[in-house]
Amino acid sequence: MPVVKTSKPLKISRANLQLFKECPRCFWLYKHKGIQRPRGYPYTLSIAVDQLLKAEFDQFRERGEMHPVLVGYNGLGDAKLFPDQEQLRQWRNNFEGLQYYDETLNAILFGAVDDMLEFPDGSLAVIDYKSSGAKEILVYDDYKTQMDVYTYLLEQMGHKTARKGYFVFYQVDKNSGFNSRLPFRGEVREIDADPSYVHDLFAQAVALARADKAPKSHSDCEYCLWAGHHKELEPGF
Repeated sequence: MPVVKTSKPLKISRANLQLFKECPRCFWLYKHKGIQRPRGYPYTLSIAVDQLLKAEFDQFRERGEMHPVLVGYNGLGDAKLFPDQEQLRQWRNNFEGLQYYDETLNAILFGAVDDMLEFPDGSLAVIDYKSSGAKEILVYDDYKTQMDVYTYLLEQMGHKTARKGYFVFYQVDKNSGFNSRLPFRGEVREIDADPSYVHDLFAQAVALARADKAPKSHSDCEYCLWAGHHKELEPGF
């Protein structure tokens, strides 16, 4: 599908790209009609944990120390928390984040990170916080895509990367009792980041976002069935 040049760059977020990967039709409906998948209850507890962790990690950063959950973790060696707080503040911003403008596509890919590691050779690796009440910690496919996209963005912005990503999971310890406090235990999961496919995925998403017609209904997507009955949709969509 040919790329259509427009005066205003198209903006695709990391979450948009994940949506495109899961279901191109849902992605098209959102970009063209503003129809989002039905939202569940807000994850207010996870958001609160995320905010507290950012503040706590920043305290260690200001002292030039590694956060205890990462101390001694295999493979980190002399890595440190990314020291530039002002830069990190921008990269954490949902409306700025990591950004790459592709001139050929006339499109911007962006995504906000939780935190960043810097290795002695100057290479970077993204840290993402996850809170969970599940019995077992799992790194889902969309988590992997998340790190692949962040790594791609960093490299396109001119940064050297370690081609690694680190998930810091805070899991509810259900054996410790409550006592008006929710006990967590922290665990780290390292994954290999592969940004090699991200440009093609980005280009495909841009092309579909500019297409006039929606792709056919995704047979495995329950949201497509819901959207097909939405009053704003015309026959044939």
